[in-house]
Amino acid sequence: MEGSFTGGYFPNLSKYDNLYSQKRDFVAKYDKKFFAISFDPHARLGWKTSTIEDEDTGYGGAHIIEVLTEDIDPRFPQYLEDVGVSYIYAGKDSVDVQLALEKLYDIFGIQTLLLEGGSILNGAFLRAGAVDEISLVVAPVLASGEDKPIFMNSTVTDIQLVSSEEKNGILLLKYKK
Repeated sequence: MEGSFTGGYFPNLSKYDNLYSQKRDFVAKYDKKFFAISFDPHARLGWKTSTIEDEDTGYGGAHIIEVLTEDIDPRFPQYLEDVGVSYIYAGKDSVDVQLALEKLYDIFGIQTLLLEGGSILNGAFLRAGAVDEISLVVAPVLASGEDKPIFMNSTVTDIQLVSSEEKNGILLLKYKK
């Protein structure tokens, strides 16, 4: 989310020095039932608006929901409320994936997620048993030594190839649990 949407921006929280939020979930007003969920366990993303606008195809107007842990600057939630970003707490110092999914369903009615995270988030979802389908694109690109695996710190999972397709030299593979 930082690289694609917030560009490294982080707000000055000093105006919230005397305003500390209790650790409670917050639902901001939103127009559409279309969401962009940001797993931000240590509150490092500075949103300037409550939605992701049309600059990125597929996200236009999506309401932002932050998934936080208790290990954050206590001023940060007030900043999110001022911007109009919803947030939930799910975990003490790392994200409890199952709790996050339960809250996203109970509070927002979200039943299905498209996971576009990096290897750490992907691995956390896989370890929590929360991945039921993997769509994998294999393209002729060389990796560098700093590149991470698709699922960081994961275990072998029993998945089955259900479809494969080739388009212009790129393989599209779909696996199901």
